[in-house]
Amino acid sequence: MIPSEWSPSERTKDRLFDLAAKGVLLTILIWALFPIYWMVFNSFRTRFEIAGGDPSLVENSFHYRNYIDMWQRVDLVEYFMNSLIIASVTTAIALFIACLGGYAFSRYRFPGRRYVGGSLIGTQLIPGILILLPMFMLFRTIHDVVGVQLINTYQGIIFVYTTFAVPFAIWMLRGFFDTIPPSLEEAARVDGCTRFQALFRVVLPLAAPGIAATGMFVFLVAFNEVLFASVMARGDVTPLSIGIQQFMERDQNYWGEMMAASTVATVPILLIFVLFQKPIVEGLTEGGVKQ
Repeated sequence: MIPSEWSPSERTKDRLFDLAAKGVLLTILIWALFPIYWMVFNSFRTRFEIAGGDPSLVENSFHYRNYIDMWQRVDLVEYFMNSLIIASVTTAIALFIACLGGYAFSRYRFPGRRYVGGSLIGTQLIPGILILLPMFMLFRTIHDVVGVQLINTYQGIIFVYTTFAVPFAIWMLRGFFDTIPPSLEEAARVDGCTRFQALFRVVLPLAAPGIAATGMFVFLVAFNEVLFASVMARGDVTPLSIGIQQFMERDQNYWGEMMAASTVATVPILLIFVLFQKPIVEGLTEGGVKQ
């Protein structure tokens, strides 16, 4: 509400600022949603229409065969299950480690705490392409010395994803744990709980929205990752992000089927976000205020 003592010029400036802000937000929204629209739009076009470079944004025809042919050309179910297994296990392991690590950073004061925390978040600044070759050589060495196969296996790619997900997850959960008053844990310990019992019975339930937001972030990163999966997750563990590339062959590309497969792969992620929207939004907002 605009105060009555404001002058007409101030009211005009305020309205212009609101219109400008809404215009900027609308532009950003269109910029973010247009690739999704273009993907769905092309999924109902033929390969020749897509390759023809028609710039039309409205299609009169409705070529639904792409959603039928994509299952026959590529084994999408197997690739989707691989992505689901890899992302789910990575999320579970990363959240378990991050809950303990974030709680330790939030509640304990130990020497080098600031530097260790800065090092954790600093790992996110390193491009993945710089670590790809050393990680691959490390896995080869482990196989030659110990005999454990990590390349093109579930355990190998899950280890890689967990390594990159844990530092950021710890940093996120640390902020959520900071919003929980330590007096609640002290009251639980007075009633006879140990430190771990207070953590699992008091702190973690209160931090559930933050854990959900962090888990959603880790799951999406592991589900959509391409760089490491293209080198270390081939064969029987090929994820969906790599399996979709099989629509691109040497002599021709099946763009329509690829867009249809990409659309189908997006639907489960959207459903998960819709189902867990409330705890995710609460978690993203609760972590910014310290009690």
